[in-house]
Amino acid sequence: MRLTILHPEMKREIAKFAGGLMPLRLSHDEQLSLVIKTQKEAILAAQMHGQIAFYLPALLSSTVTTTSLITAFFDDDDEPLTIQTPLFGDDDFSQDIIELLKYDEADIYFFDEKNYEWMSFRTEFKDNGSCLIGDEKIYLLGYHSQTAKSIHGALKAWFGARTTEDDQRAIQAVFKDSHSPSDLFVLDATPEMNGYQGGTTFRHDSLSRTDPGYHQERDISACLLRAFEPDQVMMNPRRKDNHKEILDHLVLTKELAILVQAKDSPTTEASLTRTIQRKRLATHSQIDAAVRQINGAARYLQQETAAKLVVGGQDIEIDLGDRRVIGLAIVKELFDDEGEAYAAACAKMAALSGGGMVMDYNSFHAFTHRFASHDAFVQALEKLIAHVPRVGWISVKDVVLDGILDWVETVRADRIRDGGMP
Repeated sequence: MRLTILHPEMKREIAKFAGGLMPLRLSHDEQLSLVIKTQKEAILAAQMHGQIAFYLPALLSSTVTTTSLITAFFDDDDEPLTIQTPLFGDDDFSQDIIELLKYDEADIYFFDEKNYEWMSFRTEFKDNGSCLIGDEKIYLLGYHSQTAKSIHGALKAWFGARTTEDDQRAIQAVFKDSHSPSDLFVLDATPEMNGYQGGTTFRHDSLSRTDPGYHQERDISACLLRAFEPDQVMMNPRRKDNHKEILDHLVLTKELAILVQAKDSPTTEASLTRTIQRKRLATHSQIDAAVRQINGAARYLQQETAAKLVVGGQDIEIDLGDRRVIGLAIVKELFDDEGEAYAAACAKMAALSGGGMVMDYNSFHAFTHRFASHDAFVQALEKLIAHVPRVGWISVKDVVLDGILDWVETVRADRIRDGGMP
């Protein structure tokens, strides 16, 4: 935990950052360092292989050849986990990224979505032929929200069709000297991570997870606390008559009941290296199980005038009344080419008065980070649910991206109005 110990002032900045790449210049350094905030699976894959890769493809625009960045974490050789980072010619972030990738070495710090620092390395950059050192003239485009969306699409298409030669031309970031132990154990007793109903006053965590249920339930609770009050979030509600758990989470407001059921897999080297086909089959099985449990919980809660539950050892009576009931199934990962199957899963929750939605956990984290209030969260979630039966499946990541781009446009407009640079 070198960065947050030596530079505690960075904790707040990293916590505000939803995820991705964050170049920074620490007070004592002339060179930039890099924070990568991403999912545990990506961090574990980087640790397993002792490196990550940066791809800077030459992309054709309507006027010039441009580039942007894909960071790859090889849990799978053909379809690794990735972060897409559009680069623009008129912002400091992009200039810092380009500067950093031209170094021979730099420090990289890895954080997960809960802002835990899991590892850090002095890293050697080996550029084997990226467009940063090629002969082709590359221009970074000016920022526009539609340009950002187009770049995301172009990066996705390029990476899916990349060749062995493209892999060889990537910048290999090889870990050399570790700045921290590799077997960290985190004990977190902060209220923002533990303030929900049904939990304890602390949680523990590690990079590898053999007991996924314990960790995922608490991760989702912490995400929900961004948008809801602690007394509205109930983890592991159980029936009083037989003490069976009806759901992972029940979120209860004056107008709404959100029924959340999550299914996860271990985060270990063995699980990361499973074939993509096995991961796809696991996702379908997890979705089916989560949807069945949500519908079963809804039937129980609705058939009782006052359902008698136990949450964290406390007796609670729940009367749904006229509340809209929404189902939310959360699984480890979704795949971009299986939208029809996910839409069909949503349709199985159509009997709920508010409908239902399927998300992968990392999209759920980004969703609660972007829509971090009751009204914003509910409005965005209900728009998603209404969209699927009318138009078809829509990726939660795309909705989050649209929200972020809207926010960027607002910030740029404010800067121009105040007489600054966009």
